[in-house]
Amino acid sequence: MTLKTFISKYKYCAIGVLIAMNCSMINIFKLNGLAFGLIILAFCCTLQFLVNNEEHDKSTGKGSNTISEGLFHSVMNVLPEIVYISMFDGSVKYISDGIERLIGYKPEEIYKTRNLLLQLVHPDDEEKVLKQIQKLQDGSEAKIEYRLLKKDGAYVWVSDYLKAVKNEWGNVTHYNGILINFDEKKINEKNLQSLNARIHQLNDMVNHHAVRDSLTNVYNKRYSLVILQNEFNRARTQNKALSCLLMDIDHLESIDHRYGYFIGDRILTELSKCLQKHIKSSDVVSRFDDDEFLIILPEIDNGELDRVSSLLVNAVEKCSVKDEEKNIGIDFRVTVGTSSLTTTTNNITDLIEQASRALYAAKVAKKARSKKMT
Repeated sequence: MTLKTFISKYKYCAIGVLIAMNCSMINIFKLNGLAFGLIILAFCCTLQFLVNNEEHDKSTGKGSNTISEGLFHSVMNVLPEIVYISMFDGSVKYISDGIERLIGYKPEEIYKTRNLLLQLVHPDDEEKVLKQIQKLQDGSEAKIEYRLLKKDGAYVWVSDYLKAVKNEWGNVTHYNGILINFDEKKINEKNLQSLNARIHQLNDMVNHHAVRDSLTNVYNKRYSLVILQNEFNRARTQNKALSCLLMDIDHLESIDHRYGYFIGDRILTELSKCLQKHIKSSDVVSRFDDDEFLIILPEIDNGELDRVSSLLVNAVEKCSVKDEEKNIGIDFRVTVGTSSLTTTTNNITDLIEQASRALYAAKVAKKARSKKMT
């Protein structure tokens, strides 16, 4: 190291040496000049050390800040979330590179145009976003979901976590935001809702077909037996009356052959509708066989059964089905067999067999009357 370099690097030490050399020749303040000079030299060297240490700290701090800042940007650009810093006038001071992956705009494009992020908010979401940003000025935090317009013209759902930032005096100066791509979750939620709706729809369809006759929409035989068993148990427990009625459409097979099965189906449908119009809400109609219907009549005893049976038969036989092609109305007749709960009725099978025997007897009697008339 040359003298010039030494003096340049350790100037305070050089000054201390010169002063010490001069002081060695004289006495100052009753002290030996050499001793005083050494004191001055020690002071100057200490001063030099402090100056060098401060300069080292500054250079080290500057390098450290540069390294920290670079590391911060690297980390932010790797994260799937997009971090940004925005002023309340809409200008974005920082946004991570992930924004380009999300909406196609580079950070430089967003810095260049004030309010660009707000301009990209979907019109239907703009009002709630602006209101939420306005509330941040109170120093609060918020989470909001909205749509952002991508460079390709499509919209993407984002979830934005907002936090107001205060200065050392407690004043809100700007806010930070963390954007998360919410689009896939929204799509999945929508698909899940559609799937759930479809599942409910299918369940309803399955349940409907499990208990309803597909043609007439009244209860089917299987479910009518479940209802009849419940009513039988209730009647036994509460000592209530219970009756049932089997109704058969006369000569339905002949009608099918003569006019077609479509007319036969229409007769079944019209009869079902007519029965449902003329029963009480507690009564139950079901299709028990191809041309048979079971009507369950809770709290109807044997004495009242004949009146109810006659009422239903008269109502049904007033219905008719029109053959549009032949322009004729087709009337039909029915035969019924009834049964009521008695002390000798052990179960619902007894109740149904009693009604079935009564139906068969009524059919035989009707056939005999028909022969006599001819």
